[in-house]
Amino acid sequence: MQDVYGQVCVPRFYIGKVGISSVTMAKTLKLIEDQACEMSPAYICIANAETTVLSQRDSDFCRIQNESLLTVPDGMPLIWYARIKGEKSVERITGHGLMKEILQMSPEYGYAHYFYGDTKETLLKMKKRIHSLYPGAEIRGMYSPPFRPLRDYEIHDTITEINRLKPTFVWVALGAPKQERWMARVLPHIDSSILIGVGAAFRFLTGEYRDPPIFVKISGLTGLFWRRSGRTRWYCYHIPAFGILMLKGLVRRVFWS
Repeated sequence: MQDVYGQVCVPRFYIGKVGISSVTMAKTLKLIEDQACEMSPAYICIANAETTVLSQRDSDFCRIQNESLLTVPDGMPLIWYARIKGEKSVERITGHGLMKEILQMSPEYGYAHYFYGDTKETLLKMKKRIHSLYPGAEIRGMYSPPFRPLRDYEIHDTITEINRLKPTFVWVALGAPKQERWMARVLPHIDSSILIGVGAAFRFLTGEYRDPPIFVKISGLTGLFWRRSGRTRWYCYHIPAFGILMLKGLVRRVFWS
């Protein structure tokens, strides 16, 4: 089944207003492979507790996530919610994990890449890293946009370059919700590329950021691990807000399923 954009409709479970794709890593890679074979443009969102909470009060941001090809769950709170909803096979999918998997597949499948976001220094480090770790993965372009609101002509120039270079994937590292808004804005003008918003994935690939210990990940405290500065305010807002969403989901599961 396809939606009005010609994209494959993937089942979703809803956390409040936002739909999270019911996928595993293997299923995600297969769906992306199929989309790439069609050379049909699309965008993919990586959702976590923060973006889920934001979606409840920002209708435009919620719409963007709901109209994606996939909005995959990154973060154990989303996986816990999936279990409450009876989604037993859903897996956590991080932006950097997905990017590494696709880079690994690239020589065999002929995938080409364009990297958009972060700093020039990070992009240069990442280019060297990719050539070292993923020989044969083709990089067609990299661009570090200005750290300010973009002008229309700058967005137009980037679209023109992407359509000229025709990468299979455009990896967007602007942070949420900026990267999701950018992808939704440019998608109608993209000829064939798949846009994927991956947050801090570029810095994971360079080795500047590292995955936290396994006990931190499974306990759902990854956000605390990466937000040592300002963590109190972040947790005081997002964790209670997401907890309310989980409680509502549990009540619906018990009384209305």
